[in-house]
Amino acid sequence: MQQMQDVESLIDSIDEAYLNTIDDIMDQFDKQINDYKLIGELIEHDMDLLSLLYGDRNYDAMDKYYSTLRDNNLQQLDSLKQQRDFWKQEWDEAVARGDSEAAKKFEEHYKDTIGNLNSLIEESA
Repeated sequence: MQQMQDVESLIDSIDEAYLNTIDDIMDQFDKQINDYKLIGELIEHDMDLLSLLYGDRNYDAMDKYYSTLRDNNLQQLDSLKQQRDFWKQEWDEAVARGDSEAAKKFEEHYKDTIGNLNSLIEESA
């Protein structure tokens, strides 16, 4: 009887660790997106300084910054699209294997990522 309880306790611990890992993955994805946002803010700050120091006539430098800002936005969009696809695939797989707790977490992260992606698209337009 004790062995059965030990096995059930181990299964519960594994399930909890798995669910925590899902959240850890989302935290790492969030960190990546926040890093892109920070890079964008730093680029915009540099552009503001250039504008203050040299006016809006420094076209070559400003063009480089706009290009870098655009590339950063595109990379951020690509990252969010990959995250969206990852969460959708994991959600589908969790539903297929009948893991409702994991499916609920994957669905939540998928929907959050869709919202972040849509917001970034609107900001970038």
